[in-house]
Amino acid sequence: IPIGASDLWASSKVVNWGGIVTVQVLHPPLSAFDLVAKRAFDICIAGVALFVLSPLLPLISLAIKLGSRGPVLFRQTRHGYNNEVIRVFKFRSMTTIEDGSHCKQAVKNDPRVTRVGRILRRLNVDELPQLVNVLLGEMSIVGPRPHPIALNEAFAERISPFSRRHKVKPGITGWAQVNGYRGETDTIEKMQRRIECDLYYIDNWSFLLDIKIILMTLFSKRAYTNAV
Repeated sequence: IPIGASDLWASSKVVNWGGIVTVQVLHPPLSAFDLVAKRAFDICIAGVALFVLSPLLPLISLAIKLGSRGPVLFRQTRHGYNNEVIRVFKFRSMTTIEDGSHCKQAVKNDPRVTRVGRILRRLNVDELPQLVNVLLGEMSIVGPRPHPIALNEAFAERISPFSRRHKVKPGITGWAQVNGYRGETDTIEKMQRRIECDLYYIDNWSFLLDIKIILMTLFSKRAYTNAV
């Protein structure tokens, strides 16, 4: 077996092809039907969420504007499905707006995080504008969280199956986040655990798992741990 090929077995499965039992090493994580159904689910959830949150979003915007100088919203470049570059919407939670290869990950007690921003990040509210990215088809409600490009570049060559997390659309929330693997990834071990959760989600996707993750995001204490 060639060096590195062992990573392929994580997503392989035994299938019947033309009457012959074979091992399918690579395959799409979601069927065509699954993709259509998940897209319809995303549109419904994102539309309903924006409607329900419409009274709250202007109040959040006002709090950000009064709390510090700078725009209320900004767009940050990240990697999406198939490693394509997307620009995700975010509520500004810092005094600085960083992007691309110069984006520095937030750390505990980061002086760049504003007082309002600290509350938004703790409650996962700073990501709400990404509901627009969902409606645009760039993201999903549930999926691996899209990393800033600088963070991808730092770990892509150090963790061999890293790029497999881009086989599905990135999500506003994900299996890694509801299991407490969010926040700063200052060691390769922390990123490794996050990637393991992302790959578990991809290899075991179902609507029930998506619904479970959404409910855990809203009500599980673990979904709010390690926020910075």
